[in-house]
Amino acid sequence: MTSTDLPNQILTVARASLSARTRWDEMPELLVFKRHSDTGVSVQPLPIPDLLWELFHPAEVIVASARATRTTTIAAEADTVALALRSEGFAITPDTSPQAAEAMRRRMAGGSAPRNEDIPGRIEQRWINAVDRHGQQYLVTADRLSDGSAAPAVGHALDDSERLGGAIHEALEVFCQTVWPCSAAAAAPHRLGEPQ
Repeated sequence: MTSTDLPNQILTVARASLSARTRWDEMPELLVFKRHSDTGVSVQPLPIPDLLWELFHPAEVIVASARATRTTTIAAEADTVALALRSEGFAITPDTSPQAAEAMRRRMAGGSAPRNEDIPGRIEQRWINAVDRHGQQYLVTADRLSDGSAAPAVGHALDDSERLGGAIHEALEVFCQTVWPCSAAAAAPHRLGEPQ
């Protein structure tokens, strides 16, 4: 496998993993992507108790997991090529509704805005946000359709101008810094506590 194949394999496996989901309102999962010389890349969940997801924000669970020996031992194995969070949420875009456009404007200006789930025109999504050993971010999403099924999963590797911020994405980078301290992921911009 060449280094250019790896991003494509991560995206292919993430899309397949998301497309295989048949239920909504599932607990989040912290995932590891493993490279296998004979079969390519696979994905597996890290052992995180459901109770933690119920009691704490996903970013807090990710950071706490980065400190857990059992979790970091699995994630730090040489064949692990990426870490990810699979979850669900609501997405908005400026053209979703006037309220969505205003909420996005307020957020960009540093002001308060309602939660996405309270904004008319929001779209419920499943998503996987991954970070590989080189600090490359990936985002794969599948929108919920009116019949309760999901649209086909789509995604791409994000370039520097598209890098995601926010508590969850920063927590993933903290986790990467913990398990791969000498990798490019550890030097990725937007580390927790740094201004964005």
